[in-house]
Amino acid sequence: MADVRPFKGIRYNPARVRDLSLVITQPYDKISPEMRQAYYRKHPDNFVRLILPDSGDPYINSKATLETWLSDGTLLRDDGPAFYVIHQEFDVNGIRKLRKGFIGVVRVEEFEKGAILPHERTLSKPKADRLNMVRATRKDYEQIFLLYPDPEGEVDGILAPEGKPRMEATDDYGVKQRVWVVTDPKKVAAARKALAGKVMLIADGHHRYETALNYRKEMEAAGPVPDDAALRFKTTAFVNINDPGLVILPTHRLLHGLPALDWNVVRRGLERWFHVYRVSDELLAREVASSFWLTEHVFGLYAGRGRSWILRLTDRSAMRRFVPDRSDDYRSLDVAILHTLVIDRVFGIPADKVEDHVAYERRADAALAGVDSSDFQVALIMNPTRAEQVSKVAARDERMPQKSTDFYPKLVSGLVFFDVSESERVPA
Repeated sequence: MADVRPFKGIRYNPARVRDLSLVITQPYDKISPEMRQAYYRKHPDNFVRLILPDSGDPYINSKATLETWLSDGTLLRDDGPAFYVIHQEFDVNGIRKLRKGFIGVVRVEEFEKGAILPHERTLSKPKADRLNMVRATRKDYEQIFLLYPDPEGEVDGILAPEGKPRMEATDDYGVKQRVWVVTDPKKVAAARKALAGKVMLIADGHHRYETALNYRKEMEAAGPVPDDAALRFKTTAFVNINDPGLVILPTHRLLHGLPALDWNVVRRGLERWFHVYRVSDELLAREVASSFWLTEHVFGLYAGRGRSWILRLTDRSAMRRFVPDRSDDYRSLDVAILHTLVIDRVFGIPADKVEDHVAYERRADAALAGVDSSDFQVALIMNPTRAEQVSKVAARDERMPQKSTDFYPKLVSGLVFFDVSESERVPA
């Protein structure tokens, strides 16, 4: 099963960078051009200069900056291997939550081996970009997010933090990060033993995992790679799937680049499978959210001021007809229903064209604003996927459409990262 190990982390030197809140960032693929410039202004040593340089060749620039920071003491490397216990405190809908986990490394293996399961499809462009970054820097800058089953909370108990955290920072969304460095060999060994035999699920970071896999294969093709080579491993934040602080937010869909739409035709198409009725713009998202814990499949469609509809699935057999080769677990996913019946069958966007016509937005109000600004033609509002649904589909070796889940909060970048140079080793 999954091979989880501690590692010697590279992190900011607290003597040089006293406030980590000024240098951490959101993951590279969540950083807009405006956010990138804000990070640049925030601190001269902000982590964005490594993961997303804003001028010249980004890979060469990242490598040059990295070498400077390592030589001048901006970054330091821990003396011995460790697990980095991380607690994230945050608010969701006015409720304060705490998500617990730890950062280590996991052996990168093909999905067919069954130790690590994916749940989403990936796109080619992000993988090519991050592969170029690893080639240039020989560093693994950002973690993936893995879920493991532990109903009793054994691992969190073993790694329960003691004393003051070694690192603290607050991100752009007010999420407080606290990190403890666990080097005690007995605790590390006990945690590894508790995790032995567990199958793990990628919650977030499919592109980064597949990039690490592609890099490993590339290096193997160039010559022998020792079994304990660091490049065979990927930095990972591990979270118990039973953690009460585990939150999944919806990811709404925005359609663009379509021919002029005849809404009478669109409505007739929708009414083949849904009960379609108007609702006020102000109540659209609320009405969709109110159905989250019900067995119904409800979506919102917004096409501009005064054009808000609720879509309530009435033909439950439709998914069996259109995706007969998938399980009932997959066919009951809201995201699968939305893509199969609405995005593909009604709006004519098949899976291989999604990249060209579909954008994604976490906030319902921002999705509606995108239509109001004429940047998009349609906003499709949906409920989040539940963690147990993700687990069931992944266990069947099925992949959801891209952006099916949005685990919140994201893992910030810049707390700790990993050397995957050819000479680096990760002892058991």
